[in-house]
Amino acid sequence: MPFTATPLIGGDTYEMALRLALDADAELSALAEPGEHLAALRRHWDAIAGLGWMATMVAEDAGGAGGELGDVAALACGAGRGGLPLPLAMCCAVAPSLLAAAGARDALARLAEGTARICVILPDATQDPGAPPLRCGATLEGGVVAVETPPDPTHLLLATAGGDVLLLPATAPGITRALSLRIDGRLAADWHFTGAEAHVLARGLAPQIDQARDLGALITCVEGVSAMGAIIEQTIAFLSDRVQFNAPLASYQALRHRVAEMYVEYENLRGLVAHALRGAASADALPWRDIALAKLRLGEAGRLVAHETIQMHGGMGLTEGVRAIRLARRVMMAEFEFGDRSFQAGRLLAQAA
Repeated sequence: MPFTATPLIGGDTYEMALRLALDADAELSALAEPGEHLAALRRHWDAIAGLGWMATMVAEDAGGAGGELGDVAALACGAGRGGLPLPLAMCCAVAPSLLAAAGARDALARLAEGTARICVILPDATQDPGAPPLRCGATLEGGVVAVETPPDPTHLLLATAGGDVLLLPATAPGITRALSLRIDGRLAADWHFTGAEAHVLARGLAPQIDQARDLGALITCVEGVSAMGAIIEQTIAFLSDRVQFNAPLASYQALRHRVAEMYVEYENLRGLVAHALRGAASADALPWRDIALAKLRLGEAGRLVAHETIQMHGGMGLTEGVRAIRLARRVMMAEFEFGDRSFQAGRLLAQAA
C-alpha cells in the first residue's frame, strides 16, 4: 500500500524549508541534555533568521521581503513535514501582522532583520491558576503559562481582549519567565508580571488581533497537514518492512484498515486547509469560518493520526528515535495553538446563533 504525500504548496521555498527542518530534526533528536537542546534551537533560529524567514510578510518599505501568505505557507509546509520545532506561525505571520496593524515600523524592521525575537501573547493565552488574571492598566499584573516562544526572546508582544497591543522588552523590570520544553521539542515560557510598565503601541485593534490569531491558526494547519502526510508515509513504510510470523505487518487487514482511517482523516483535513488557503489568497479579509473549521478538524484528526501511529509502531511508538512518533507529538500539540477545538467550536456556534 504505497503512499506519497503531495505538499499543499511545493517549489523551491518548500524544498529549502524541508531540508533545513530535516537537518534540525536529525541534530535535535540526538540530544538528551536540555541545555544542548536549547543551544541547538538558537543556532537553527539564527540560521532561518539569516535566510530572511521572519522578513517574508514584512512590507519592503519596512525592511522586509514584501512576500505573501503563500510564501509563508510554503515555509510552513516544508518545516511541518520535517518537524522543525520553531514557532514559524508566531514569528513569520502573527507578529508581523500585529506590528503592522499597530504601525510599529521600527519593531517590524528589527523582526525582519532577526535582531528582535518576539514572543506573542494573545488574549486566550492560558492564565496561571496560581497568579492573578492578567490585567493591563498603568502596569501589567498577573501571569500566563505555556506560551510558545522563540529561543532567547528579546521582546513580548502582548494583545489584550480589549484591543490593546503592547510591546515590552523581555527583560524589563517586573517581568519574570520560566522556560520549558514541550513534548514536541518546542520551547514554551511561563510569564509573570508584577508592576511591569505597560508600553502600549496601539488601542482599538480587536479585529486585527482576531485576524492575526486566524492567520496563525491557518499556518499551523498547513504545518499539521504536512506533518500528517509524512506520518502516514513513514507508518506505511514501517508496516511494510516489519515482519511478524513470517509476514509483513502491512499484510494484516486490521492494520490496513487503521491506515485507511488515518488517510481519510488526512485527506479531509487537507481539503479544508487547501480551501482556506485559496480563500485567504483571493479575499481582502481572512475567511475565519473556513479557518475555524480547518483548525477544529486539525484537533480531531491530529489526535486520531497520532494515536494510531503510536499504536501501530508498538513498543517503538514509545521511543524518541522514530521520526513518525516525533511528528505525531507535533500534530497533537498543534491543536492548542491559536485556538483549540473548544475555542473554534465556540466561535462557530456563536456565529450560527
